[in-house]
Amino acid sequence: MFDNKQIDISTLPQVAQVDFKNLHTKYKTVVGIRLLIASIFILLLSSSPYIFQRITNSLPISDIWLVSICGVGVLLVILMCIISLKGVQMKGYALREHDIIYKTGIISRSQTVIPFNRVQHVVVYEGALLRVFGLCTVEFFTAGGALGDLKISGISKEEGERLKAYVIQKITKSVKPALIVEEKEYKESEIECINETE
Repeated sequence: MFDNKQIDISTLPQVAQVDFKNLHTKYKTVVGIRLLIASIFILLLSSSPYIFQRITNSLPISDIWLVSICGVGVLLVILMCIISLKGVQMKGYALREHDIIYKTGIISRSQTVIPFNRVQHVVVYEGALLRVFGLCTVEFFTAGGALGDLKISGISKEEGERLKAYVIQKITKSVKPALIVEEKEYKESEIECINETE
């Protein structure tokens, strides 16, 4: 008989009680360098009309508007730096027996839980800037496609490799029992087919 008992939600484990591990401290430097490059580009772009006007005096725009455009660029850079650097502090991950949890977000916070039995493969890679600081990105590819994948940037290369090895070990252990059951079912169906032909 099919049994489907109701579960008391209050008895479920709380994700908030998980001790999240912060990203490597050097990752803030990586983010800072990226912000510096982006900030220079934004400031040059926002101030280019003002500079062009001062050189050529050919734009039909008042100085107030030109200064306002520069101010918007500066404000955008400040907000971008605050949000990005604060976002690094808010990110973290936790490794549990059957899954991995990743938290992110400042205003809109989210927690992503990836069960190991949904992971198909794990990749550890380094960008040029991450490699300089001995950091890496670990990406978990799941059966859910791109929307179900998880990417964790800003952990040390050694820790990334250990994390990859641990998850692959978990995947291997979860796949073997499934293969045994599948093989058993195949043999049973094969025997049934032989009996029917006789």
